[in-house]
Amino acid sequence: MSGVAAASAVSPAIAANDALARGNLQLADYLCREALQVDANDALAMSLLGHMASGLRRFQLADAWFTRAAALRPDSGDIAGWRDRAREMAQASRAHATSNASRALARPRYLLIKAWGYGFWSDMDHVLGQLLLAELTGRTPVVHWGSNTLFGASGVANAFELYFRPVSGATQDGLAAWGESFFPGKWGASNLRDENVNKFQGPGSRTSSLHLLARDEDVVVSDFHGKVVDLMGWIEPDSPWHGLDYQAVYRRLFTRYIRLQPALQARVDAFARERMAGRRWVAVHVRGSDKITELRDLERVNQQYRHRIDAMLQADPAMGIFLLTDSERFAREYRETYGERVLAADVARSGDAIGVHYAGHEGRKLGEEVVMDAFLAARCDAFLGNGASNVSTAIRHLKDWAPGAFELIGPDFLALPNQMLHRW
Repeated sequence: MSGVAAASAVSPAIAANDALARGNLQLADYLCREALQVDANDALAMSLLGHMASGLRRFQLADAWFTRAAALRPDSGDIAGWRDRAREMAQASRAHATSNASRALARPRYLLIKAWGYGFWSDMDHVLGQLLLAELTGRTPVVHWGSNTLFGASGVANAFELYFRPVSGATQDGLAAWGESFFPGKWGASNLRDENVNKFQGPGSRTSSLHLLARDEDVVVSDFHGKVVDLMGWIEPDSPWHGLDYQAVYRRLFTRYIRLQPALQARVDAFARERMAGRRWVAVHVRGSDKITELRDLERVNQQYRHRIDAMLQADPAMGIFLLTDSERFAREYRETYGERVLAADVARSGDAIGVHYAGHEGRKLGEEVVMDAFLAARCDAFLGNGASNVSTAIRHLKDWAPGAFELIGPDFLALPNQMLHRW
Protein backbone atom coordinates (compact mmCIF):
# COMPACT_ATOMS: atom_id res chain seq x y z
CA MET A 1 0.00 0.00 0.00
CA SER A 2 1.21 3.52 -0.65
CA GLY A 3 0.51 6.56 1.46
CA VAL A 4 -1.74 9.40 0.35
CA ALA A 5 -0.02 12.72 -0.42
CA ALA A 6 0.59 14.48 2.88
CA ALA A 7 -0.76 17.87 3.81
CA SER A 8 1.63 20.55 4.98
CA ALA A 9 0.78 20.74 8.68
CA VAL A 10 2.33 18.23 11.07
CA SER A 11 -0.41 16.10 12.61
CA PRO A 12 -1.12 12.49 13.63
CA ALA A 13 -2.55 12.00 10.13
CA ILE A 14 0.76 13.05 8.56
CA ALA A 15 2.60 10.64 10.85
CA ALA A 16 0.08 7.97 9.87
CA ASN A 17 0.76 8.64 6.21
CA ASP A 18 4.49 8.16 6.80
CA ALA A 19 3.87 4.93 8.76
CA LEU A 20 1.64 3.62 5.98
CA ALA A 21 4.30 4.39 3.38
CA ARG A 22 6.71 2.23 5.43
CA GLY A 23 4.19 -0.59 5.61
CA ASN A 24 3.56 -0.13 9.33
CA LEU A 25 -0.16 -0.80 9.21
CA GLN A 26 -0.80 -0.99 12.93
CA LEU A 27 0.88 2.31 13.76
CA ALA A 28 -0.85 3.98 10.83
CA ASP A 29 -4.19 2.74 12.15
CA TYR A 30 -3.47 3.99 15.66
CA LEU A 31 -2.42 7.41 14.38
CA CYS A 32 -5.39 7.82 12.05
CA ARG A 33 -7.80 7.16 14.88
CA GLU A 34 -5.84 9.51 17.11
CA ALA A 35 -6.13 12.18 14.40
CA LEU A 36 -9.91 11.71 14.32
CA GLN A 37 -10.10 12.12 18.08
CA VAL A 38 -8.34 15.46 17.70
CA ASP A 39 -10.39 16.50 14.66
CA ALA A 40 -13.45 14.44 13.77
CA ASN A 41 -13.43 16.05 10.30
CA ASP A 42 -9.87 15.08 9.35
CA ALA A 43 -10.44 14.01 5.73
CA LEU A 44 -6.83 12.87 5.32
CA ALA A 45 -7.16 10.40 8.20
CA MET A 46 -10.44 9.14 6.74
CA SER A 47 -8.87 8.70 3.30
CA LEU A 48 -5.90 6.86 4.76
CA LEU A 49 -8.22 4.49 6.61
CA GLY A 50 -10.15 4.01 3.38
CA HIS A 51 -6.98 3.08 1.53
CA MET A 52 -5.94 0.71 4.30
CA ALA A 53 -9.39 -0.89 4.29
CA SER A 54 -9.24 -1.36 0.51
CA GLY A 55 -5.82 -2.97 0.75
CA LEU A 56 -7.07 -5.24 3.52
CA ARG A 57 -10.16 -6.18 1.48
CA ARG A 58 -12.52 -4.62 4.01
CA PHE A 59 -14.39 -2.95 1.18
CA GLN A 60 -17.51 -2.04 3.14
CA LEU A 61 -15.33 -0.14 5.56
CA ALA A 62 -13.40 1.47 2.72
CA ASP A 63 -16.68 2.65 1.19
CA ALA A 64 -17.75 4.12 4.53
CA TRP A 65 -14.46 5.97 5.10
CA PHE A 66 -14.29 7.38 1.58
CA THR A 67 -17.96 8.38 1.77
CA ARG A 68 -17.26 10.39 4.91
CA ALA A 69 -14.17 11.98 3.36
CA ALA A 70 -16.05 12.81 0.15
CA ALA A 71 -18.75 14.59 2.14
CA LEU A 72 -16.05 16.84 3.57
CA ARG A 73 -14.25 17.25 0.24
CA PRO A 74 -17.03 17.21 -2.39
CA ASP A 75 -14.71 18.83 -4.93
CA SER A 76 -12.24 15.91 -4.81
CA GLY A 77 -12.69 13.63 -7.78
CA ASP A 78 -9.99 11.33 -6.41
CA ILE A 79 -11.89 10.60 -3.20
CA ALA A 80 -15.13 10.05 -5.09
CA GLY A 81 -13.34 7.65 -7.41
CA TRP A 82 -11.84 5.72 -4.50
CA ARG A 83 -15.31 5.49 -2.92
CA ASP A 84 -16.92 4.21 -6.12
CA ARG A 85 -14.21 1.61 -6.60
CA ALA A 86 -14.55 0.41 -2.98
CA ARG A 87 -18.32 0.17 -3.44
CA GLU A 88 -17.90 -1.96 -6.56
CA MET A 89 -15.42 -4.23 -4.82
CA ALA A 90 -17.73 -4.59 -1.79
CA GLN A 91 -20.55 -5.76 -4.05
CA ALA A 92 -18.29 -8.17 -5.90
CA SER A 93 -16.88 -9.51 -2.64
CA ARG A 94 -20.37 -10.19 -1.26
CA ALA A 95 -21.39 -11.97 -4.44
CA HIS A 96 -18.28 -14.14 -4.35
CA ALA A 97 -18.76 -14.98 -0.67
CA THR A 98 -22.31 -16.21 -1.26
CA SER A 99 -21.38 -18.33 -4.26
CA ASN A 100 -21.91 -22.02 -3.56
CA ALA A 101 -19.17 -22.87 -6.04
CA SER A 102 -16.62 -20.65 -4.29
CA ARG A 103 -17.46 -22.17 -0.92
CA ALA A 104 -17.16 -25.71 -2.26
CA LEU A 105 -13.76 -25.07 -3.81
CA ALA A 106 -12.33 -23.17 -0.85
CA ARG A 107 -9.17 -24.72 0.55
CA PRO A 108 -9.09 -24.74 4.37
CA ARG A 109 -6.97 -22.03 5.94
CA TYR A 110 -5.33 -21.90 9.34
CA LEU A 111 -3.96 -19.39 11.82
CA LEU A 112 -1.09 -20.66 13.96
CA ILE A 113 -0.89 -18.67 17.20
CA LYS A 114 2.54 -18.99 18.77
CA ALA A 115 3.52 -17.95 22.28
CA TRP A 116 4.23 -14.25 22.79
CA GLY A 117 6.69 -15.41 25.44
CA TYR A 118 6.09 -13.10 28.41
CA GLY A 119 3.65 -13.13 31.35
CA PHE A 120 0.93 -15.79 31.35
CA TRP A 121 -2.07 -13.53 30.90
CA SER A 122 -0.16 -11.32 28.46
CA ASP A 123 0.31 -14.45 26.38
CA MET A 124 -3.38 -15.22 26.78
CA ASP A 125 -4.30 -11.71 25.67
CA HIS A 126 -2.33 -12.37 22.49
CA VAL A 127 -4.23 -15.63 22.06
CA LEU A 128 -7.59 -13.86 22.44
CA GLY A 129 -6.63 -11.16 19.95
CA GLN A 130 -5.65 -13.79 17.40
CA LEU A 131 -8.77 -15.86 18.02
CA LEU A 132 -10.73 -12.79 16.97
CA LEU A 133 -8.52 -12.58 13.88
CA ALA A 134 -9.34 -16.21 13.09
CA GLU A 135 -13.05 -15.46 13.43
CA LEU A 136 -12.84 -12.44 11.13
CA THR A 137 -10.84 -14.25 8.46
CA GLY A 138 -12.57 -17.64 8.50
CA ARG A 139 -9.39 -19.44 9.55
CA THR A 140 -9.15 -22.39 11.89
CA PRO A 141 -7.03 -21.35 14.89
CA VAL A 142 -4.22 -23.46 16.33
CA VAL A 143 -2.58 -22.37 19.58
CA HIS A 144 0.93 -23.69 20.18
CA TRP A 145 3.13 -22.50 23.04
CA GLY A 146 6.56 -23.90 22.29
CA SER A 147 10.01 -23.60 23.83
CA ASN A 148 9.82 -19.81 24.21
CA THR A 149 6.97 -19.91 26.73
CA LEU A 150 7.80 -19.24 30.37
CA PHE A 151 5.17 -21.75 31.46
CA GLY A 152 6.20 -25.00 29.82
CA ALA A 153 7.41 -28.33 31.15
CA SER A 154 10.09 -30.79 30.14
CA GLY A 155 8.92 -33.11 27.39
CA VAL A 156 5.74 -31.12 26.69
CA ALA A 157 5.67 -29.79 23.13
CA ASN A 158 2.64 -27.52 23.49
CA ALA A 159 2.42 -25.84 26.89
CA PHE A 160 -0.94 -24.21 26.12
CA GLU A 161 -2.54 -27.63 26.47
CA LEU A 162 -1.14 -28.05 29.97
CA TYR A 163 -3.85 -25.60 31.02
CA PHE A 164 -6.52 -25.42 28.33
CA ARG A 165 -8.17 -27.75 25.89
CA PRO A 166 -7.19 -27.34 22.23
CA VAL A 167 -9.11 -24.62 20.40
CA SER A 168 -9.41 -26.83 17.31
CA GLY A 169 -8.47 -30.28 16.07
CA ALA A 170 -5.48 -29.06 14.04
CA THR A 171 -1.88 -29.08 15.30
CA GLN A 172 1.35 -27.29 14.50
CA ASP A 173 2.95 -30.53 13.29
CA GLY A 174 -0.06 -31.16 11.07
CA LEU A 175 0.24 -27.70 9.51
CA ALA A 176 3.95 -28.19 8.85
CA ALA A 177 3.19 -31.42 7.01
CA TRP A 178 0.12 -30.14 5.11
CA GLY A 179 0.72 -26.48 4.33
CA GLU A 180 2.00 -25.43 0.92
CA SER A 181 2.15 -21.69 1.55
CA PHE A 182 2.95 -19.70 4.69
CA PHE A 183 2.91 -16.05 5.80
CA PRO A 184 4.97 -14.16 6.89
CA GLY A 185 7.66 -15.41 4.53
CA LYS A 186 10.06 -16.07 7.41
CA TRP A 187 8.02 -19.21 8.10
CA GLY A 188 7.86 -22.45 6.16
CA ALA A 189 7.30 -26.14 6.68
CA SER A 190 10.95 -26.64 7.65
CA ASN A 191 11.02 -24.10 10.51
CA LEU A 192 7.41 -23.92 11.68
CA ARG A 193 8.41 -25.59 14.96
CA ASP A 194 11.09 -22.96 15.67
CA GLU A 195 10.51 -20.03 18.02
CA ASN A 196 11.44 -16.33 18.12
CA VAL A 197 12.22 -16.21 14.41
CA ASN A 198 12.86 -12.52 13.61
CA LYS A 199 10.35 -11.52 16.26
CA PHE A 200 11.62 -7.97 16.78
CA GLN A 201 14.11 -7.49 13.94
CA GLY A 202 14.66 -8.76 10.42
CA PRO A 203 12.31 -9.84 7.62
CA GLY A 204 8.82 -10.60 8.87
CA SER A 205 9.42 -9.03 12.28
CA ARG A 206 6.77 -7.16 14.31
CA THR A 207 4.01 -8.60 12.13
CA SER A 208 0.75 -7.10 13.39
CA SER A 209 -2.76 -8.51 13.22
CA LEU A 210 -3.52 -6.15 10.34
CA HIS A 211 -0.74 -7.67 8.26
CA LEU A 212 -2.48 -11.05 8.65
CA LEU A 213 -5.98 -9.85 7.87
CA ALA A 214 -6.09 -10.30 4.09
CA ARG A 215 -3.77 -13.16 3.24
CA ASP A 216 -4.43 -16.10 0.92
CA GLU A 217 -1.73 -18.46 2.17
CA ASP A 218 -2.68 -21.81 3.66
CA VAL A 219 -1.11 -20.95 7.01
CA VAL A 220 -0.53 -17.55 8.56
CA VAL A 221 1.54 -17.41 11.72
CA SER A 222 1.15 -14.91 14.55
CA ASP A 223 4.06 -14.57 16.96
CA PHE A 224 3.93 -10.82 17.77
CA HIS A 225 1.47 -9.48 20.32
CA GLY A 226 -1.87 -8.48 18.85
CA LYS A 227 -4.74 -7.13 20.94
CA VAL A 228 -8.48 -7.44 20.44
CA VAL A 229 -8.68 -3.64 20.29
CA ASP A 230 -6.31 -3.66 17.30
CA LEU A 231 -9.05 -5.32 15.24
CA MET A 232 -12.14 -3.60 16.61
CA GLY A 233 -12.12 -0.93 13.91
CA TRP A 234 -11.85 -3.54 11.15
CA ILE A 235 -15.02 -5.54 11.81
CA GLU A 236 -17.37 -5.13 8.85
CA PRO A 237 -21.11 -4.50 9.27
CA ASP A 238 -22.14 -7.97 8.12
CA SER A 239 -19.94 -9.72 10.71
CA PRO A 240 -21.59 -11.32 13.77
CA TRP A 241 -18.92 -9.51 15.79
CA HIS A 242 -19.99 -6.09 14.54
CA GLY A 243 -21.47 -3.72 17.11
CA LEU A 244 -19.99 -5.44 20.16
CA ASP A 245 -17.78 -3.47 22.50
CA TYR A 246 -14.36 -4.89 23.34
CA GLN A 247 -15.56 -6.34 26.65
CA ALA A 248 -18.35 -8.26 24.91
CA VAL A 249 -15.86 -9.51 22.30
CA TYR A 250 -13.48 -10.79 24.98
CA ARG A 251 -16.30 -12.46 26.88
CA ARG A 252 -17.60 -14.21 23.77
CA LEU A 253 -14.10 -15.40 22.84
CA PHE A 254 -13.45 -16.76 26.33
CA THR A 255 -16.80 -18.56 26.31
CA ARG A 256 -16.26 -20.01 22.85
CA TYR A 257 -12.64 -21.12 23.08
CA ILE A 258 -11.09 -21.14 26.57
CA ARG A 259 -11.84 -24.31 28.52
CA LEU A 260 -9.72 -25.60 31.38
CA GLN A 261 -8.20 -29.04 31.19
CA PRO A 262 -10.37 -31.39 33.29
CA ALA A 263 -7.68 -32.03 35.94
CA LEU A 264 -7.11 -28.31 36.46
CA GLN A 265 -10.84 -27.64 36.52
CA ALA A 266 -11.18 -30.30 39.22
CA ARG A 267 -8.52 -28.56 41.33
CA VAL A 268 -10.33 -25.22 41.02
CA ASP A 269 -13.62 -26.88 41.98
CA ALA A 270 -12.06 -28.63 44.98
CA PHE A 271 -10.43 -25.46 46.32
CA ALA A 272 -13.66 -23.50 45.99
CA ARG A 273 -15.69 -26.27 47.62
CA GLU A 274 -13.32 -26.87 50.52
CA ARG A 275 -12.19 -23.32 51.32
CA MET A 276 -14.68 -20.84 49.89
CA ALA A 277 -18.12 -22.38 50.24
CA GLY A 278 -20.70 -20.69 52.46
CA ARG A 279 -19.17 -17.22 52.41
CA ARG A 280 -19.29 -14.16 50.19
CA TRP A 281 -15.92 -13.13 48.79
CA VAL A 282 -14.28 -10.14 47.19
CA ALA A 283 -11.26 -11.07 45.06
CA VAL A 284 -8.49 -8.50 45.37
CA HIS A 285 -5.58 -8.49 42.94
CA VAL A 286 -2.57 -6.44 44.06
CA ARG A 287 0.49 -6.19 41.86
CA GLY A 288 4.07 -5.81 43.10
CA SER A 289 7.43 -7.27 41.98
CA ASP A 290 8.29 -6.46 38.32
CA LYS A 291 5.14 -4.32 37.81
CA ILE A 292 6.78 -1.52 39.76
CA THR A 293 9.29 -1.07 36.93
CA GLU A 294 6.45 -0.78 34.39
CA LEU A 295 4.12 1.51 36.36
CA ARG A 296 5.64 4.53 38.03
CA ASP A 297 2.47 5.16 40.01
CA LEU A 298 2.03 1.57 41.23
CA GLU A 299 2.35 2.59 44.89
CA ARG A 300 -0.32 5.25 44.44
CA VAL A 301 -2.62 2.72 42.80
CA ASN A 302 -2.05 0.16 45.56
CA GLN A 303 -2.83 2.77 48.22
CA GLN A 304 -6.31 3.16 46.73
CA TYR A 305 -7.34 -0.41 47.59
CA ARG A 306 -7.81 -0.07 51.31
CA HIS A 307 -10.69 2.40 51.51
CA ARG A 308 -12.57 0.48 48.81
CA ILE A 309 -12.10 -2.81 50.66
CA ASP A 310 -13.05 -1.23 53.97
CA ALA A 311 -16.28 0.09 52.45
CA MET A 312 -17.17 -3.40 51.18
CA LEU A 313 -16.46 -4.98 54.56
CA GLN A 314 -18.50 -2.34 56.35
CA ALA A 315 -21.45 -3.10 54.07
CA ASP A 316 -20.95 -6.87 54.43
CA PRO A 317 -19.02 -7.63 57.67
CA ALA A 318 -18.93 -11.38 56.96
CA MET A 319 -17.30 -10.99 53.55
CA GLY A 320 -13.93 -12.65 53.01
CA ILE A 321 -11.00 -11.42 50.91
CA PHE A 322 -9.55 -13.76 48.33
CA LEU A 323 -6.13 -12.22 47.77
CA LEU A 324 -4.19 -12.58 44.55
CA THR A 325 -0.71 -11.08 44.69
CA ASP A 326 2.76 -11.76 43.36
CA SER A 327 4.30 -9.85 46.28
CA GLU A 328 5.38 -11.29 49.62
CA ARG A 329 5.10 -7.80 51.09
CA PHE A 330 1.42 -7.36 50.20
CA ALA A 331 0.52 -10.90 51.25
CA ARG A 332 2.00 -10.15 54.66
CA GLU A 333 0.43 -6.67 54.98
CA TYR A 334 -3.07 -7.84 54.04
CA ARG A 335 -2.93 -10.70 56.54
CA GLU A 336 -1.76 -8.30 59.25
CA THR A 337 -4.53 -5.82 58.43
CA TYR A 338 -7.51 -8.11 57.78
CA GLY A 339 -6.57 -11.26 59.68
CA GLU A 340 -8.75 -14.32 59.20
CA ARG A 341 -10.76 -12.66 56.47
CA VAL A 342 -7.86 -13.18 54.06
CA LEU A 343 -7.65 -16.33 51.99
CA ALA A 344 -4.74 -16.73 49.59
CA ALA A 345 -3.57 -19.77 47.69
CA ASP A 346 -0.11 -21.09 48.44
CA VAL A 347 1.70 -19.76 45.36
CA ALA A 348 5.16 -18.45 44.44
CA ARG A 349 5.65 -14.79 45.35
CA SER A 350 8.48 -12.33 45.00
CA GLY A 351 10.26 -10.34 47.68
CA ASP A 352 11.86 -7.92 45.22
CA ALA A 353 11.32 -6.32 41.80
CA ILE A 354 11.92 -9.54 39.85
CA GLY A 355 8.72 -11.10 38.53
CA VAL A 356 8.05 -14.64 39.69
CA HIS A 357 8.03 -15.84 36.08
CA TYR A 358 11.63 -14.63 35.71
CA ALA A 359 12.86 -15.96 39.05
CA GLY A 360 13.68 -19.53 38.05
CA HIS A 361 10.51 -21.23 39.30
CA GLU A 362 9.22 -24.29 37.46
CA GLY A 363 7.11 -23.04 34.58
CA ARG A 364 4.23 -25.48 34.76
CA LYS A 365 3.74 -24.90 38.48
CA LEU A 366 3.66 -21.13 37.96
CA GLY A 367 1.19 -21.48 35.12
CA GLU A 368 -1.14 -23.65 37.15
CA GLU A 369 -0.98 -21.22 40.06
CA VAL A 370 -1.83 -18.15 38.00
CA VAL A 371 -4.65 -19.98 36.20
CA MET A 372 -6.16 -21.26 39.43
CA ASP A 373 -5.93 -17.82 41.06
CA ALA A 374 -7.79 -16.22 38.15
CA PHE A 375 -10.52 -18.85 37.90
CA LEU A 376 -11.02 -18.84 41.66
CA ALA A 377 -11.32 -15.05 41.57
CA ALA A 378 -14.12 -15.55 39.06
CA ARG A 379 -15.94 -17.64 41.70
CA CYS A 380 -16.07 -14.58 43.97
CA ASP A 381 -18.95 -12.15 44.32
CA ALA A 382 -16.91 -9.02 43.63
CA PHE A 383 -13.50 -8.09 42.27
CA LEU A 384 -11.06 -5.24 42.78
CA GLY A 385 -7.92 -5.02 40.67
CA ASN A 386 -5.41 -3.02 38.67
CA GLY A 387 -6.45 -1.77 35.24
CA ALA A 388 -2.86 -1.99 33.99
CA SER A 389 -2.48 -5.69 34.82
CA ASN A 390 -3.21 -8.54 32.43
CA VAL A 391 -4.28 -10.69 35.38
CA SER A 392 -6.94 -8.23 36.55
CA THR A 393 -8.25 -7.45 33.09
CA ALA A 394 -8.47 -11.11 32.12
CA ILE A 395 -10.58 -11.93 35.18
CA ARG A 396 -13.26 -9.50 33.96
CA HIS A 397 -13.96 -11.84 31.04
CA LEU A 398 -14.07 -15.17 32.88
CA LYS A 399 -17.71 -14.71 33.84
CA ASP A 400 -20.64 -12.32 33.60
CA TRP A 401 -20.16 -10.13 36.66
CA ALA A 402 -23.15 -8.52 38.31
CA PRO A 403 -23.42 -4.76 37.62
CA GLY A 404 -21.00 -2.88 39.86
CA ALA A 405 -19.29 -6.04 41.12
CA PHE A 406 -16.11 -5.66 39.05
CA GLU A 407 -13.85 -2.66 39.61
CA LEU A 408 -10.47 -1.70 38.22
CA ILE A 409 -8.28 1.04 39.60
CA GLY A 410 -7.07 3.01 36.61
CA PRO A 411 -8.05 2.63 32.94
CA ASP A 412 -8.50 -0.85 31.49
CA PHE A 413 -5.42 -1.08 29.30
CA LEU A 414 -7.06 -3.74 27.11
CA ALA A 415 -9.03 -0.86 25.60
CA LEU A 416 -5.89 1.16 24.82
CA PRO A 417 -3.59 0.84 21.78
CA ASN A 418 -0.01 -0.24 22.44
CA GLN A 419 1.93 2.14 20.21
CA MET A 420 5.23 1.24 21.88
CA LEU A 421 5.27 -2.22 20.28
CA HIS A 422 4.68 -0.79 16.82
CA ARG A 423 7.10 2.14 16.78
CA TRP A 424 9.37 1.29 13.90
